[in-house]
Amino acid sequence: MYFSPQKTDTIQFWVLNIASFLAQLTIAMVNLALVYHLRQVFSLGADGIGLAASISPATYLIFCILLAPYTIHFRPRHLVQLSLAGMAVAVLLFATTKSLPVAYLALALYGGFMSLLWPQIEGWFSRGKEGASLNRVANAFNFSWSFGVGVSSYIAGLLVELSTTMPFYVSLLLFAVVFLIIFISSALVPGIRAVQSEHLDNKVNEKVDQSTPLRFYAWTGIIALYSGMSIILTIFPLYAQDVLKISESETGLLLLIRGVATCLSFLALGRLEFWHFKKRYIFLVQILFAVSCLLATGFTKPLPYAFFFLVFGFLCAFAYDQSMFHGASGSINRSQRMIIHEVLLTIGTILGAVGGGYIYEKLSFSRLLFIVALAALVLVGIEMAVAAVWQRRKR
Repeated sequence: MYFSPQKTDTIQFWVLNIASFLAQLTIAMVNLALVYHLRQVFSLGADGIGLAASISPATYLIFCILLAPYTIHFRPRHLVQLSLAGMAVAVLLFATTKSLPVAYLALALYGGFMSLLWPQIEGWFSRGKEGASLNRVANAFNFSWSFGVGVSSYIAGLLVELSTTMPFYVSLLLFAVVFLIIFISSALVPGIRAVQSEHLDNKVNEKVDQSTPLRFYAWTGIIALYSGMSIILTIFPLYAQDVLKISESETGLLLLIRGVATCLSFLALGRLEFWHFKKRYIFLVQILFAVSCLLATGFTKPLPYAFFFLVFGFLCAFAYDQSMFHGASGSINRSQRMIIHEVLLTIGTILGAVGGGYIYEKLSFSRLLFIVALAALVLVGIEMAVAAVWQRRKR
């Protein structure tokens, strides 16, 4: 069956976005469900849950780094399919075990196999794209996965109220669906099936790197914002249960607000170019994040948190966009740049889960938010100082 290059590109666009939506819906559902599962089945406290929740991000980070020199030699669709199958096996093991060490092993495998998913999809859809074209495909992808996260929060809350294992069994079905989408589209569309490894593509086309240094500021911002994201997704559900005294589905509804805000922000940012290659917007996002965390330290009711999640959803989308766009722009090694992007947001995720769990257990949620805000302000202050010194040296 013949498809023109334009038709092939359109089909690939939709295949990768639908796959990203379903995959992230599944992953986010698993991530939220494991918080309740670890508390109910293994009787872990907030610090123990934070530590356990950091296992898969830690192995994700480690394998992203270890496999980076090798993944560029494989076709992205093969690595994505391997990732989906491996994560399904790991989730099944986690859902069925009553042994805490085996649960930890399952979480480690889960993160390891996930390292073959997102960097490959991100490198795949962004290959050959620059400027407005890169912004369009990147934000379509960002909308897809963030919509999955937003929807998953409420679905996971409903399923957990039935059983803490129910979300895991539903996730097995969804992983299978995503696997089939990639497999069938590759079988039917020769252009998708023919996508080469990144190493071979660069060798054939003799590409030259033209990267922007703004990626370093954006990468610092993604660490800060994703530490906040991790606290919201891992520690806030415990705080909501312990202090706010709201149900899992009500917590899921609050988290849904953040998800919707992130989705809508990605849609808007995909149509706007004013922020491209401008470091002041990178710094502004980080400052607003710190200020919003400071304001949230005084919240004691669910409704103000709804506003906080709304603002945070926008800021998180902006920071993610800045990191992905400035990291990919001008680069010939897209999958490796996406690995850096994923590694750094994972570092933020681990810091939020482990550090957040410990601080919440020892102090309080408001103190935790204050510490996060202070750290974010210090970080952006250092970035601005470095930028000022760099500007003087250029003159």
